[in-house]
Amino acid sequence: GLGGILSGGGGSPRINDAENWVLMVEDFQAHALQRELPIPLLYGVDAVHGHNNLFGATIFPHNIGLGATHNPALLQAIGRATAQEMIATGIYWNYAPAVSVPQDIRWGRTYEGYSEDTALVSELATAYLIGLQGDDLAAPDTVLATPKHFVGDGGTVWGSATTNGYRIDQGVTDVDEETLRRIHLPPYEAMIDNGARAIMISYSSWGDSRMHAQRYLITDVLRGELGFDGFIVSDWAAVDQIDPDYAVAVVTAVNAGIDMVMVPYNYARFIDTLTQAVAAGD
Repeated sequence: GLGGILSGGGGSPRINDAENWVLMVEDFQAHALQRELPIPLLYGVDAVHGHNNLFGATIFPHNIGLGATHNPALLQAIGRATAQEMIATGIYWNYAPAVSVPQDIRWGRTYEGYSEDTALVSELATAYLIGLQGDDLAAPDTVLATPKHFVGDGGTVWGSATTNGYRIDQGVTDVDEETLRRIHLPPYEAMIDNGARAIMISYSSWGDSRMHAQRYLITDVLRGELGFDGFIVSDWAAVDQIDPDYAVAVVTAVNAGIDMVMVPYNYARFIDTLTQAVAAGD
């Protein structure tokens, strides 16, 4: 069955106010709890600069603007405010912060990065994460953060994308491992050290492989070296990009170490494919 639901960009109930968000989320949860295995859903939103899908929510600058403040106390306060407005709508999982370290201003998602400086990204993202999660995720006034996009999304080479004619996003991070570790990995170390329990994988590639297929980086480095024991989620339909054969793509992603696959269109196909792969011992 489904493990979680995301209200992505522009996703909202028909009447976009806090009361109807709560009713929508509770309705999904009620249906989940009526199944043979009554497991609650994880319900998430892309609250990347405030709870931006909620009409009337407080909208903060994107990360590029917040990075210019060099003010971790402000970032923590923004994380706290975002958590409070999410909780008012019944949602406790945020697909943020982006901990990208942009190296080329032409990258189409430069605005998601706090800075090109690794140390500043780590400092500000840590403050924001603490604002969301507090000291104890079991507390009712906290929400789960999801640092993203692991790893190296900010280092992609201009014009290297091969996805549906993309030019400014989803490219190749064409650096050696030492550079990848020095520039792009430290923010994840900081996130894990400060309580991150979920991490999202990047659309980008490293070497000749999509990041979602990188067992070495996901399992050996992220889980093994950095000791991350939370759960790892894919990006929106990103697993589909691994291989033209959907079954191969799903098996590769899961074996690489991805725990939850974001399937925006045909979840039944994914469930059937994964079930068959497990039965076959893939």
